[in-house]
Amino acid sequence: FMMKVVLLVVMMTVTVMMLLFVMASLPTADAEEDTSTHPSNTHRNKGQEVSSFKNSKPHIIQVVVDDLGWNDLGWRNGNETKSFNINQMKDEGIELMRYYVFRFCSPSRSSFMTGRYPYHIGQQTFMNLNPTPGIACGINLNYSFLPEMLKPAGYTSYALGKWHLGFLTNEYTPTYRGFDHFLGYYSGAEEHFTHVKKGPFNSNAYDLANSTFETAQPCRDAVGDNGTYSTFLFGNESIRLINNHDPDTPMYMYLAWDNVHDPNEAPDYFINDNDQIKDQDRRAFAGMVQAVDQTLPKIINALKTRGMWENTIMIFTSDNGGNLGGSGNNYPLRGGKFTFWEGGIRGTAFVHSPLLPAAVQGTQWYGLAHAVDWYSTFAYLAGASTNATGLLPVDGVNIWEEMISLKPSTRKEVVVNIEKTTPGNVFSQLSNKEFGTNANTFTRLGRGEIGNSPYESNYPVLQQCDEDNVLQRYLFKPYPTQNGHTSDNGVVIEGTICDLSGVNCFNQKQSEQNTIFYNNPNKFVSNSYFAINSSNHLYLPALQNTECIESPSAGAMLQQVPCDGQQSWQYNPATQQLEVTFQNMSKLCVGQSSPAPVGPNGTMLTFGSIITSDMMKYMLGYPGEGNAGWDGWVPLPEIASQPEQKPCLQGCLYNLTSDPTERNNVIAQYPELAEQLRARVFELAQGEVTIKDSGLCPTSTYTSPDPKCVAKAKETGFWEPWLNT
Repeated sequence: FMMKVVLLVVMMTVTVMMLLFVMASLPTADAEEDTSTHPSNTHRNKGQEVSSFKNSKPHIIQVVVDDLGWNDLGWRNGNETKSFNINQMKDEGIELMRYYVFRFCSPSRSSFMTGRYPYHIGQQTFMNLNPTPGIACGINLNYSFLPEMLKPAGYTSYALGKWHLGFLTNEYTPTYRGFDHFLGYYSGAEEHFTHVKKGPFNSNAYDLANSTFETAQPCRDAVGDNGTYSTFLFGNESIRLINNHDPDTPMYMYLAWDNVHDPNEAPDYFINDNDQIKDQDRRAFAGMVQAVDQTLPKIINALKTRGMWENTIMIFTSDNGGNLGGSGNNYPLRGGKFTFWEGGIRGTAFVHSPLLPAAVQGTQWYGLAHAVDWYSTFAYLAGASTNATGLLPVDGVNIWEEMISLKPSTRKEVVVNIEKTTPGNVFSQLSNKEFGTNANTFTRLGRGEIGNSPYESNYPVLQQCDEDNVLQRYLFKPYPTQNGHTSDNGVVIEGTICDLSGVNCFNQKQSEQNTIFYNNPNKFVSNSYFAINSSNHLYLPALQNTECIESPSAGAMLQQVPCDGQQSWQYNPATQQLEVTFQNMSKLCVGQSSPAPVGPNGTMLTFGSIITSDMMKYMLGYPGEGNAGWDGWVPLPEIASQPEQKPCLQGCLYNLTSDPTERNNVIAQYPELAEQLRARVFELAQGEVTIKDSGLCPTSTYTSPDPKCVAKAKETGFWEPWLNT
């Protein structure tokens, strides 16, 4: 009996020792965190061959390349541009094939930082947070930016490069919105070497800040004629931050390159290395691509040296389509930056990481995704919460598990944009006259309808256009500029001019004193509100029925002046025109032949668009930006083909699966689906938050330039917060 007992004890001892050995060989989770559903645990269960995590929370690097077009990287353009390193990163990662951003910069970045659609935070209009400094606008402080959301999960966060989300006070700047350190610029663009940014009222100043925690200050050492090229500046700072970072502390790095936004500037050796490209601007553009391509591997090497790369997820994304006016290329997609065609909103993106399952490295994911989704996805990766992060719930969804398993997205739709025609969305932007030599950004805004002063005896009346009459187009008389060149933005010669749609026209006469009237293509139902804009979406403050407009000279900023009580705007339903009669009995009538789409409860829509999970894209309203040439398919430098004039005013429907280049409007074949999607657009419009209601521009200057900003810049030489108390 004793021998049996001894034998039993020996067997139990051996069994326990074997169990202990097996358990010791298994990866262990942090005792304070349940990792049963964490992505790191999911990866290992799928047989991923990587070293076990030192820290269950991955480092996250979000790389944003500014104005990168669909056809601007080597794997799509036959290596016209030398993006060999980026190509390899994509080949080792997962490329997102149905990924959407906004049509230009600031709204996309606000989606990255808040997880909300632009139309929920006042970013849906053409204002683009006025890319030139000077307006007191920024994303509502009640929204927690991405690094603020990650901070409770233990993350240290760094921001480098472009901000473009507001800087009227310190509270709107990166280190007050969750980032621990920021080296970059506040506005929408800058010179790449000198870091000069032109502003309103012919002002110039440097736009470069070097801020840590609650210290927001200019960066004075890298600006001017001997300034540091932006890609090198931000790349080197990224490496410095990585070298000084504790590898055991999870890191979020937002690396928002200045490249490849215009002006097209790069070191000479990059430009000369692209002499295979004959077009000079495109060659410089390719040099900017190459600068980013050669800097990214150095950042990855720094992560490897610090032992961080094995626990890092890198997201590469564009913020909008390529700028056709800045040598960008989106071919074969239609349109480009500033438009809601696929060339303006289909983003280039991939995920590159050693944490990806081996089976999906080098694949493409066709799940529907939007820029807002990174907010929720990063929260999932970090074990953070998106609850109570803003006035409205997040619009993003966590795409991680579907993406790494190549399954369909949980998204039912992408809201491209919603913008109602309402006084709350009226805003002001100065023309290129007020911005002096800031031609790159504002030349397209200088073309306007120039009419005679209301104080002259025969003020012209707006008439409906004859769309077949070639004389009813812009008729400009070039005038000499300061540098001796001529411009097509001069005084209109006598005749009739129309907007680019060929729909709205003015009879014109030459005049020594001109007023610029920007015609709104939408129908007005009362005389209490009159928004003035051009086909280029150049808005000015609402004109009330007790106000008139005058301007001291052609191209000067419009000014509102009191009327004498005899001049009142009246809406004429018979002509669908808004009319005012002046003391001298001359009359101004503003109307349209194509009223805005009207939905339930009289809701008027400037533009609305959604993309369904089966890739049916519905658009209601003009998706372009006013330049008819950009509504087509543009393999630079020449325009390949021209589409119909001002499409989608009554609705368009495209099957993006069979027709990703949007050449065939199939709305006539699917009337029931079109009606359902139209109803959905108007349903979404009920939840739109206007500029006015969003708190985007909280001061008395609203969307107009604040002279105090310019005064501060002249005092310090830098664009920096100017309303601190």
